[in-house]
Amino acid sequence: MRVKEVRTTYSVRPHAARPIRDALQTLTGGGSVSVEVESEDGLVGRGTSSFGRIDGAPKALSVFIDGVLAPLVVGRDATGIPAIIESLKVETEYHGTAGFATFGISAVDVALWDLLGKAHGVPTYQLWGAHRDRVPAYAMVGWSNYDLDELRQQCGEAVAQGFRGVKIKVGAGDLDDDVRRIEAVRSRIGPDVALMVDANQVLTLSEALRRGEVFGELGVTWFEEPLPAQDFAGYAELTSRLRIPVAAGENLYGAGQFREFFERRGCDIVQPDLRRAGGPTEIRAVGALASAFGVPYASHGGGPAALSLLLCAPTAIWLETGLRSSPTAYPRLEDGCALAPQGPGFEWE
Repeated sequence: MRVKEVRTTYSVRPHAARPIRDALQTLTGGGSVSVEVESEDGLVGRGTSSFGRIDGAPKALSVFIDGVLAPLVVGRDATGIPAIIESLKVETEYHGTAGFATFGISAVDVALWDLLGKAHGVPTYQLWGAHRDRVPAYAMVGWSNYDLDELRQQCGEAVAQGFRGVKIKVGAGDLDDDVRRIEAVRSRIGPDVALMVDANQVLTLSEALRRGEVFGELGVTWFEEPLPAQDFAGYAELTSRLRIPVAAGENLYGAGQFREFFERRGCDIVQPDLRRAGGPTEIRAVGALASAFGVPYASHGGGPAALSLLLCAPTAIWLETGLRSSPTAYPRLEDGCALAPQGPGFEWE
């Protein structure tokens, strides 16, 4: 099955009401690049990479994929995905092994695996060997610029939609502000719903230790990305000293970085991001490493490809997503779990 054509489109979406904020930055909108890989027999696989911004990145990535990556994919045997991805990594070495080029490779990788699932007429996770048919799901709903009433409303809506957990942002204010936010949410969702907090890399080690102790006493499920992503030594110390589980990994690139992070015992829960980690081909290796090191695996982000990878990861524990737009929207939930896609590929259609 040869690749006939690779096509891209891009889009930007300003946030309709107002910007959203975390402790690190303000986001005025989002953008994405969609990739279509068409085989000679007319099958089309689809992939995407998204951005939390509406600057020139989506357009630039589309141009990069069209001009640099696509020529290396057209004409190749689409069943040899690891070989294709390795050639893209080699070609983009001078562009950097993290960041922009990886976003492009990841989108192409998703499209190729979607195509292969469609060629076999099965969900892609069946090609990988699934461990389960569902994954517990939580909703990321609590941005830093939401006041307490908005936090309670958003988290209450997530519970009403059937999610088993919610996540809110912390770290933008002082510890007292974080405590007020956590207590407000807990009063709305009750004691049985998981509550995660995310500091988006803004804290020092001493401050993360101080806040983490308090968050643990408040019954928070995990403390996400309190330190800069590349501070492996800091994460190792933090993880060894805190009782609350430390979650991290969304800003790591490639299985090699994850291996070093695991060797240093840098986190209690790992959160690979589909775009940054390198696409399904690389994340499958990360999932195997997580299993070997005994580290629970929760996704950062939660589209159908991320869900499919979790279904096949031995240590998978959580899918992250947002509120659903309707009762029939993705993900399909049952008893707080996201159900496995049933259509061929990643079931984008």
